[in-house]
Amino acid sequence: MITYTDTILKLKFKKEIGAEGKNSTVYIAYDPQLDTDLVIKKINKSEFSKVEDYFAEAQMLYATQHPNIMPIKYASQDHNHIYIAMDFMKKGSLNSLIDKRYLTPREIIKISLEFLSGVHFMHAKRLIHFDIKPTNILINNANKAIVTDFGTSKYLNDYGFAHPEKLYALHIPPENFNFGRFSFFSDIYQAGLTIYRLCNGNKFFNEQIRELNITTGQELAEAIAANKFPNKKKYLPHIPKELRKIISKSLSINVEDRYQSILDMMNDLALLENNIDWEYNENTNIHSTISFKTDTHISEVSFSINESDSWYTEGYKKRISDSKQTRINKFFMRGFKTKQDAFEAVSKIL
Repeated sequence: MITYTDTILKLKFKKEIGAEGKNSTVYIAYDPQLDTDLVIKKINKSEFSKVEDYFAEAQMLYATQHPNIMPIKYASQDHNHIYIAMDFMKKGSLNSLIDKRYLTPREIIKISLEFLSGVHFMHAKRLIHFDIKPTNILINNANKAIVTDFGTSKYLNDYGFAHPEKLYALHIPPENFNFGRFSFFSDIYQAGLTIYRLCNGNKFFNEQIRELNITTGQELAEAIAANKFPNKKKYLPHIPKELRKIISKSLSINVEDRYQSILDMMNDLALLENNIDWEYNENTNIHSTISFKTDTHISEVSFSINESDSWYTEGYKKRISDSKQTRINKFFMRGFKTKQDAFEAVSKIL
């Protein structure tokens, strides 16, 4: 005969760090039993139609223990809520990182290979994440990317498909509008879109929403289905063309044109080695730079606008030892109508 024992678990909620819809909230909480701060996901039981689903997310996390997947500490419940306890990662999410600064291609490749390793392990377990995005990838204390939040995850059925109950609007795979069936390809699309956002930052990404004048979910769905969002031809200038090609393949409208596995995507990323250390900085809306530093020199290309609203670029190489500066003639260009035109001209030279 199996018997269960009721126990007392104490938590002191210190700070709310994110709402994940009306039925769940994430907190930093102090656990006096372990004498440490943890991240606690608090979920309303009303979220579930069946009692046996109460701990489905916790069980998925426990079943997919991997260096690049968020480890679960424990799961518990009270009368109205489910609690999932996880490590508190002080460095935050990729979303907070790209809100603060722009990443070099080398950083993007490293981070991508790490979180994709976690997703690949999930797929080996026939589990689809369904919510891959910058807020759901954390940086742990060892500076490694960690996949978290299995709230929408589903196991594949016998036919190789799964259907999520909800999807994050900006990362809805286009197959949702064509046949409504999802498989590994949906995670590949969301992973590609996450890497796209790592390349360009949130500001650049959100500007596309405004440029397309998207104000409703229906308009967003139409833009995704019509291959207008995201704009796969629009990147910051320091992103190499080989990385752009990998992202574009991941974001293909037709699933047969995408990578056929996360592992294939990782293999192509691991081969990238040219022009991956350029750094982009946006000083103001009318002036930005990309730079590349070696042990002896700093190369910098600037993007500026003149009084006639025409964009131009200039390039210089400065010796670190004595600050001696020389022109890089190929980067001196004039007469661009838009900043993006100037970006693309410099990118072709790189």
